[in-house]
Amino acid sequence: MKKAKNLLLILGIVLTLDVLKFQASAADRLPDLAMMKLRDLNIENTPDGRRLLRFTAIIINIGVGKFELWGQRANTSEPLMSVSQRIFDDAGGYRDRPTNAVMYYAGDGHTHWHVKNLENYALIRLDNGAKVGTGAKRGFCFFDNYIYNLTYAGAPQSPFYKGCGKSPGALGPLRTGLSVGWGDSYGWRLPDQFIDITGLTSGQYRLRAIADYNRWFTESIETNNSTTVDIRLQGNSITILGYGQGY
Repeated sequence: MKKAKNLLLILGIVLTLDVLKFQASAADRLPDLAMMKLRDLNIENTPDGRRLLRFTAIIINIGVGKFELWGQRANTSEPLMSVSQRIFDDAGGYRDRPTNAVMYYAGDGHTHWHVKNLENYALIRLDNGAKVGTGAKRGFCFFDNYIYNLTYAGAPQSPFYKGCGKSPGALGPLRTGLSVGWGDSYGWRLPDQFIDITGLTSGQYRLRAIADYNRWFTESIETNNSTTVDIRLQGNSITILGYGQGY
């Protein structure tokens, strides 16, 4: 009997060690959000007299894992969905991490759910660092629509994430995401893809875009989330002075 108990004890220890070894080997495969250099800068003069600084912004995932978010709400009377980030590991598993982000159903003509404030745009004076404008766009429905680099390990050769939930009456769960090596492009013609510069004087400014401005999401690197471009505004003319960080 004693010998049998000892064998069972040894077997239990071995099994426990095997489980711990498996858990230790299952490392997170984290995404890494970054911004490409801003492009297509131009000024739009609207019929109602506004001046809008328009530009194209592209957010990319250059990490080793997918950037995947899930939205959910308890009932359709709630206007917002809570958002969790799904973090994958190299053993084929995943875990869902709650975040402070929310999704809302956009009324900007896109008719789909957006993650609020995924990106942040700002215009800053070069001489004194004062912020003189912020982006009109607040919601982002991101998916694989821009090829960045398909040679990255784990990058799918065709889009994996192909859109966002489009039903205003949806409870969820709704998925949105960016694959490794892919990006999401917000062209300068899109609604709200601008900074209002009505009344702004000519001068030198820095246009800045930041991904995950509020640090809601888990990434492998947090120091490459922004991109900047220095410009000179003169009437309706834009001169590029130089680029800062960006891909």
